[in-house]
Amino acid sequence: MTSAALTTFHRLLTQVDEIEAVATDADITKPDAAPILRRSGYVLAVAALDTYFHEQAAAKLRAAAVLGSPHDARVASYLGSVSAADVSGSSGEGYIRMRLSFKTLVAPRRIDEAALAWGDDPDDLWRDYCFSVGSRPDRERRQLELLYDRRNQIAHEGDWDPIQLQFRRVKRSHLEDCVENIRSVATGFDLLL
Repeated sequence: MTSAALTTFHRLLTQVDEIEAVATDADITKPDAAPILRRSGYVLAVAALDTYFHEQAAAKLRAAAVLGSPHDARVASYLGSVSAADVSGSSGEGYIRMRLSFKTLVAPRRIDEAALAWGDDPDDLWRDYCFSVGSRPDRERRQLELLYDRRNQIAHEGDWDPIQLQFRRVKRSHLEDCVENIRSVATGFDLLL
């Protein structure tokens, strides 16, 4: 059964599909605009995965917190600036979502930290995911880290290459590879969570 988090993820990816459709048209009519659109699509694609893990984390952390001690303390420690009583109380979901809004959950180590906080072993999650896609955890973690780093180049550096004094290349295949990889991660993890 598909989770609400995965449904949200797929809805967000439809925006990326729309951007790529416009970029494909721009390849012919305005070739200088196509890479700009694909950069936007890349950022939105990675944001979709971030949202997927945020939604999973919100539900998993809340479920752990309501179990009481020591789970609520572990959740509070992970989130920071909240108490065990905050996250396990009647407004617990609100506290959890508020504190999660300060976190990015795309880098593998950040996903691992969240999984530990809700009570799963991240090594087991990555191993089981990799069994399902025929890969190894070190490869899949590295691939996701590269996608996250590329997103950071776009979002935080304007995708500017200071050595070449030009924008880094971004083509349809770059965006397609990004979407394919994050879709695999989201759907694979959804079967495990």
